[in-house]
Amino acid sequence: MKKRTLVNLIAPSALIMSLPVSAAIEPAAIDAGPIKIIPMISTQVGYDDNFFSTSGNEEDEIITVLSPSVQLVAEDGMNAYRLTYQLSEGMHQDSTADNYTDHKLAADAHLEFSQRSVLDLQAAYNKGHEARGTGLSAAGGIANSVTSPLEYDTTTLGFSYMYGAPSATGRIEVYGDHLDREYQNFRSITKGRDDTEVTLGTVFYYKIMPKTSLLFEARNKDIDYDVDPASSLDSSTWTYLVGATWEGTAKTTGTIKFGLSEKDFDSSSRDDETYSSWEASVRWEPLTYSKVDISTSRSSAESTGTGNFIDTQNYNINWNHAWNSIVSTDLGLGFTNEVYEGSASGREDDTTSFSAGMNYDMRRWLTFGLNYTYSDQDSNLANTDYDKNLVMLTLNASL
Repeated sequence: MKKRTLVNLIAPSALIMSLPVSAAIEPAAIDAGPIKIIPMISTQVGYDDNFFSTSGNEEDEIITVLSPSVQLVAEDGMNAYRLTYQLSEGMHQDSTADNYTDHKLAADAHLEFSQRSVLDLQAAYNKGHEARGTGLSAAGGIANSVTSPLEYDTTTLGFSYMYGAPSATGRIEVYGDHLDREYQNFRSITKGRDDTEVTLGTVFYYKIMPKTSLLFEARNKDIDYDVDPASSLDSSTWTYLVGATWEGTAKTTGTIKFGLSEKDFDSSSRDDETYSSWEASVRWEPLTYSKVDISTSRSSAESTGTGNFIDTQNYNINWNHAWNSIVSTDLGLGFTNEVYEGSASGREDDTTSFSAGMNYDMRRWLTFGLNYTYSDQDSNLANTDYDKNLVMLTLNASL
């Protein structure tokens, strides 16, 4: 039975929206010699009317998330270095078994050896979780086998190197990342999902106009699962793309790529696949205070226990409009099609989402946000359809 309504959270927010305001938020830093220290905190209170994303017997929940963070930033000429730590403490009013504590430590460096030689480095350690009803425990997976969130550790290393001046006719970028993931609980069902993912790619940019370049990209993603039974899912995916990128042309900025992907499994028991692939992201700014972001992509996602992989197509549009210097709104619409390739059931899911939000800059150091999201999943697999409403009130504060 539903115990609450959306009014429970919207009503208190109306009082907040009536408070006096001043300038937009601008986090201040503490000077400590060559290092700047930037502390921040985010608090979220949300209401989810179908917390476990189930097709029946929906359970609602009030969720509170407290996320303090601190950044250490140092600059040396054109070079910059940053170290960030964030703690996220999730608390649930009724289902306390779903409480969680996440930690993330990340470091990155931006190094400019010359105008035409730039290197970016990233490293991160994340002690995170998958909420019940998502990821491996989504409907159709192991949802009925877990009694709390799935916990995992990930370690990530990445780099991106660009050679060529911004004004040069030709530039080349080489990039890569290494991710190692290990689940920490429910090992009888998660040990086969520990994996290592290695991505390497290169992009060649050829300038045809002052602010427009053609691009040619090739990348490989290699995925190795650590132990059986998921080892038959070990695979290598090659993606080849051609497209264009531009800035500030007719009030638009964007990148569009089209091509092919080839997913090859190490095991002969699984069928290799070749499919069309694309990535596109375009921003249209008809006014200085109004922007529309449109994005779409097609890629392969790893199986959560059904089929060989998930052929995923995403389509999204978001409109952000600043009504004045302190109030802005967001409207978003999204659609995702997921085909579980190689599944005996021929599973296919369509998910439609709608979001609406308001941002309110109360002080230079304090801002509020109120967001509503509706999600609806329609599947040809029994007992995997669901819909949910989520309301989230967010407070961000800094020095």
